[in-house]
Amino acid sequence: MKKLHKLLPVVFALMLVLAGCGTSSNSSSSDENTTDENQSTETAKQNDESAQGDATKEENKQQTSDEESTNNEESAKQEVNDDSQAESTVSDKEEASTEEENVEEESKGSVEEENTEETAKQTQDEKQAQEVQNEKQAEEESNGTQKTLTYENNGQSVSEKATLTSSDNQGYNVYLLDEFTFSAEEPKKDVITSKQNSDSFMRIEMLDENADMAAEEENVKALAQAVNPDNFKKDENIGLANAVSYTAVLGEDETRFILVKGNTPMKLSIFTKKDGNPAIAPYLAMAKTIALAK
Repeated sequence: MKKLHKLLPVVFALMLVLAGCGTSSNSSSSDENTTDENQSTETAKQNDESAQGDATKEENKQQTSDEESTNNEESAKQEVNDDSQAESTVSDKEEASTEEENVEEESKGSVEEENTEETAKQTQDEKQAQEVQNEKQAEEESNGTQKTLTYENNGQSVSEKATLTSSDNQGYNVYLLDEFTFSAEEPKKDVITSKQNSDSFMRIEMLDENADMAAEEENVKALAQAVNPDNFKKDENIGLANAVSYTAVLGEDETRFILVKGNTPMKLSIFTKKDGNPAIAPYLAMAKTIALAK
């Protein structure tokens, strides 16, 4: 019994030791458990953060994708708008061009109409002026002051107005074409000169009705021969009645000496150029109209 009492403290002490060990073990275990829990919590937290990060990244990625999609849509819309505006601009330009063309056509039509009216007016005015001129010419021809001379020139028929002109120097009348002038040269001689070429003219010398026609014919031949003895000839038909003609050529000059017999005897000397400027035909046409004044 005494031994039992002695052992009790020892047992109690052992129990305390064992209890302490248990507590320590439990504490250690508890600490380990706490650490494990903390590690699990941290891991879970990290996992959560990682998941949240992934979710955020996915969300950002989705947002970026949405933004890109939105931007693409806006860009597409802008392109459509630009195309629409471009088409609208082209359409506006085409409409403006069409309007300008229409205005131009209207203006052109107006100008053409005005020109047509102006032409018609001018034609009417010219017609009226011509009618007045014809009436005046008819009146002048009726009283003998105007006459139309017709002659052949280079194979073509020419008709021109001529005005009655009197020679105070020799007492005769002649119808003078508009392209010529008339003047007295010296007593018993007059000249009709071309306005185009003053070197071309016709000298008119009236003869007495009792003149020796044979001697006068020899005279006109001698005049032609004197101009150029190597190049002169007698003309066959010059269109004047009762006339004898000789022509002499010297260089570019052509001279014709004509004797007209009959009731109005005269001598004509016509100076022209070989190129026919003017031709001899209008001189002969005027010579046919020479008549003694009454």
